[in-house]
Amino acid sequence: MRGLCADCVVLKTISNSMRTSSMKVVSTLWAIWGAASLVSALTGPTIHVEQGAVKGTTLLSAGGKPFQAFQGIPYGKAPEPVPAKPWVGVWPAERPGSPCLQYMHTMHQEDEKIVGSEDCLYLNVYTPKLPGIGKPPLLDVIVYIHGGAFMFGWGHQYGPRYYMNRDVVYVTFNYRLGVLGFLSTEDEVVPGNNGLKDQVLALKWVQKNIAAFGGNPDSVTISGTSAGGASVHYHYFSPMSRGLFHRGMSYSGTALCPWTQAEELRSKANLIAASLGCQTSLSREMVACLRKRPAEKIVALTKELMVWLYNPFSPFGPTVEVAGNTPFLINEPLSDTLEIKLKNLPWLTSLTTEEGLYPAAEFVNNEQHLQELNKRFVEIAPSLLDYNYTVPLEQQLQVTEEIRKKYFGDLPIGPDTVKQLVKMIGDRLFNVDGELAAKFQARVSQAPVYFYLFSYRGKHSLSEFMSGSTDNFGVSHADDTAYTSDVYYSNTEETEQDKAMSMLLLDLFTSFAKTGVPQVPGNKDVTWEPVTGNAENITYLYIPDSTNLKMRSNKDLSNKDFWLSLPINEPHKSFKEARARSTDEL
Repeated sequence: MRGLCADCVVLKTISNSMRTSSMKVVSTLWAIWGAASLVSALTGPTIHVEQGAVKGTTLLSAGGKPFQAFQGIPYGKAPEPVPAKPWVGVWPAERPGSPCLQYMHTMHQEDEKIVGSEDCLYLNVYTPKLPGIGKPPLLDVIVYIHGGAFMFGWGHQYGPRYYMNRDVVYVTFNYRLGVLGFLSTEDEVVPGNNGLKDQVLALKWVQKNIAAFGGNPDSVTISGTSAGGASVHYHYFSPMSRGLFHRGMSYSGTALCPWTQAEELRSKANLIAASLGCQTSLSREMVACLRKRPAEKIVALTKELMVWLYNPFSPFGPTVEVAGNTPFLINEPLSDTLEIKLKNLPWLTSLTTEEGLYPAAEFVNNEQHLQELNKRFVEIAPSLLDYNYTVPLEQQLQVTEEIRKKYFGDLPIGPDTVKQLVKMIGDRLFNVDGELAAKFQARVSQAPVYFYLFSYRGKHSLSEFMSGSTDNFGVSHADDTAYTSDVYYSNTEETEQDKAMSMLLLDLFTSFAKTGVPQVPGNKDVTWEPVTGNAENITYLYIPDSTNLKMRSNKDLSNKDFWLSLPINEPHKSFKEARARSTDEL
């Protein structure tokens, strides 16, 4: 199986998983892209990359502007990973490649949750202008790293139709996920972080080949939402990523968020191996045994690590590598930050006002789930809030009771306290560490850090897709992404306000990708000021709609002091000590 061995056995593809209405939205998106490719395949452009010739298609942007699409280009081969081998003839880059094999918990039927293929290291390049006569200036490049808790998702979920209204080259790609992307034996046999190493390989491919698509390899901005945003942040700390990008944008996810740092990966590997009849005492023998097991069965065992519904939602993810010849991460991100090992490159990061709707939207509209959470809160909370490994077992009851009292007081968890539930989850999983990460990096980096808070609720929301309800629970995690990428929860029935928001965010992000300084369009009264690392307050751009932007300064967006007072053993716990150190000492 690819990911644990060099031999690739192509398993069930995404098309085989789209048999019921639970995935109509995703299958429709797949069909639209496929049909659009077929229409223009006969007249598509052909260009040359390092591995050979690729033939693309001509599509239309959201504004009706023609652009060139090259989809499903092989960039790597597992397990190391290594660059894709050259091919003979012309590669048909007219359709996206298969997603990586994954346990996709948003599928409603259990027998449909395993989707994708082991043969999955493909990328997609979209460009409004191919190089022509006279050598026109190369365009800025935006590489988007998809989210999905390091467990699910694929690159072409985040389509180019909005970005292709602008003069940028847009790149998306797949990387290995879950157990196949982040298995670690915590030694030299499988050190971990294969999914992040896939990302490095994709960025190397961009450096070598993007000029052929009209992109500037000296102006590459990496971006991503949720796990994609955390991935962007991790690249600031990794020695493997040096020189591969020049700016970064992390939406609703940083390397300090608790779910982005996997714990007890060897124990999880042992559990999966034992479930499949493999011995677990010796790493090399255990991995050799796993290589002989069907990859689908390995991925399916992910569910055994989820205590309640699909939580914790990220049982596999990045880890510090304790061995291996080519480590992606050799220290905790915070320790790297304090030692100024991070790349001094501009960084833009953000939150939405109701981040906790991921994962809360899966159960806020289900009274039975709310009743169960209310009754079993002591049992469920450590996994739901991701401190089951980072708070000593003998202290978990006390911590859990303090959290419940802080957010609910004496009230039960139910339909009347959904707002408090969403706030609790958002603070723990996104808000505290989103705020801290911005301040940490601003304090030690020589490059500016920009922060925004997104508070615009459009016609549709990710929370609708997850909850099955049109109820307005607030501005969900990842809602801003729908205005720059045509995702499966995009506003297919856009209002004029939605279109204006799309224009605004595209202006902000493309100006940042060009200069490292985001420019607020058409508003001379608002200048987006960077975060001041040593200030008590955090400065940010508040985005309630497309016209009433404001600079704000706030001491606490996330009940930060409460969470920092709890005995949670995580890197950000040293924040208070670090804050006391002077800039000269840092």
